[in-house]
Amino acid sequence: MKFISKRIFLVVVMLVSLYVSVISADTLRMAYYAAPQTVDPYKSSASPTASLNEHIYEALVSRTDKKLLATSWHWKDDTTLVFNLRKGVRFHNGDAFSARDVVYSACRMMFRVSGKKNMLTSAMSPVTDVVAVNDNTVEFKTVQPYPILTAKLKSLAILPSGLANLPVGNIKYDNKGNCGITNFPTRAQFESGRAAIGTGPYKLQKFENTGNADLVRNNNYWGSRPNWERVEIRSVKNSGARMAGLLAGDFNVIENPTTEDVTSLKGNDDYSYTSEPSWRSIFLILDVGSDVAPGVLASDGKNPLKDLRVRQAMSLAINRQAIVDHLMGGMATVANQFAPSYQKGADPNMPALEYDPQKAKRFLAAAGYPDGFQLDLHAPNDRYVNGTRVAQAIAQYFSKIGLKVNLKAEPWSVFRKGRSKRKLGVFMYGWGHPQGPAQMTSYAFATRNKNLNLGASNYSNYHNDAFDAAMSKWAVEIDMAKSHGYAQEAMRIAVRDLPGIPLYYQHSLWAHDSNLTVEGRPDERSWAEMVSKK
Repeated sequence: MKFISKRIFLVVVMLVSLYVSVISADTLRMAYYAAPQTVDPYKSSASPTASLNEHIYEALVSRTDKKLLATSWHWKDDTTLVFNLRKGVRFHNGDAFSARDVVYSACRMMFRVSGKKNMLTSAMSPVTDVVAVNDNTVEFKTVQPYPILTAKLKSLAILPSGLANLPVGNIKYDNKGNCGITNFPTRAQFESGRAAIGTGPYKLQKFENTGNADLVRNNNYWGSRPNWERVEIRSVKNSGARMAGLLAGDFNVIENPTTEDVTSLKGNDDYSYTSEPSWRSIFLILDVGSDVAPGVLASDGKNPLKDLRVRQAMSLAINRQAIVDHLMGGMATVANQFAPSYQKGADPNMPALEYDPQKAKRFLAAAGYPDGFQLDLHAPNDRYVNGTRVAQAIAQYFSKIGLKVNLKAEPWSVFRKGRSKRKLGVFMYGWGHPQGPAQMTSYAFATRNKNLNLGASNYSNYHNDAFDAAMSKWAVEIDMAKSHGYAQEAMRIAVRDLPGIPLYYQHSLWAHDSNLTVEGRPDERSWAEMVSKK
């Protein structure tokens, strides 16, 4: 009897082990470089937060222009964008998806819960109405032509209207979100899981204030069966700790390994890595418009950055190819404009930016600064791949032409506050371009124009009438060929005037188990559906 009991016990142990093995094989464990902040889909477009939320919620159109909850779209006229919606889709709670949910979601996006703006509040300000024409058709009406609306709506997560007590009949859209709806879900309700209901391939099981999240497969997903039964997302800020977690088996995929980490994996059959050219440009921003630039000190008391020859000298001083080859391990692309040169709509004929330190010294001397001047170079030390090392290299290049550089590598939280308060005269920055190659230039270099949504992030204080004219035409042009032409014209002017200095285009990196295939994304987001078993 004891022998039989022992055999039964061993069989049970084996079955349990097999069960755990099977569950483990269908669980994907991912380590993000930073913690997702919330599962409220309207509060942040930061990559870690957006990556998590994309598992749960869907928009009408994907970041890479794939059809999600919309099957087609077109401009009915210059100010009416029509979406035809996917039929047969259900939310995680079983509610059927319809145009009513799109109107409701637009109202929730514009409504300031606790008085706080959402990430699309300004971007959707040209929208005057959102109309459910029927269950499967919705129209967005704008006060004037607004060709980038489709790109903006890629961040409009669609929620079930059943989450709220709705007025009888059609929802009347209001651009302040006052649509007769009195109980929009709060951030706390999203994070508790109560309101975290979308149509995405995964359902939220748990979200912690640390940013850790557990997801389970949505077995009723309208598209292809999701790859994983369970997804566990953790955040590990330190790159070495992320790599150690991968090697220890704690994670299957990690974001943003260093180039040294990637090199160390070569020859190890158990692990691999994936590199994907991204839409992120890394560049310098220069305060070219102020009489006094913060942190920039010249012997004549002027702002030397106002002189084009000084800006040209700074650009000439930088060996971009050496940065890409030696600091980025070849996993970046040398920049010749502010948007990735390989992105659709970028100028394909833009020449390379020259490296010539001797010429740079001549330009400085001609501008009246033969002995250089002093500047603070600010850079976030926890934001971009090898960012601190690149900033150190930039400081060295500048010092070789006579500039006296005080490098200030700071945590993103500190850097961001200084940037927002316009206390940084020279800083290194990165910008993704999910809305196309004009996204950065329209925000960063255009003169402020609220009606056209231009110049909101013009920290360079740059102004050029010809640039503004091209951007103003771009902002209202719905013909894509003409739109690209205006954007390219503006880009050529910006590269000529150098209110900033393009450096390189960052590639996204993931290290992972070798039995997995990872299809990297250009928007740098990490989500379970880009990972599959070989």
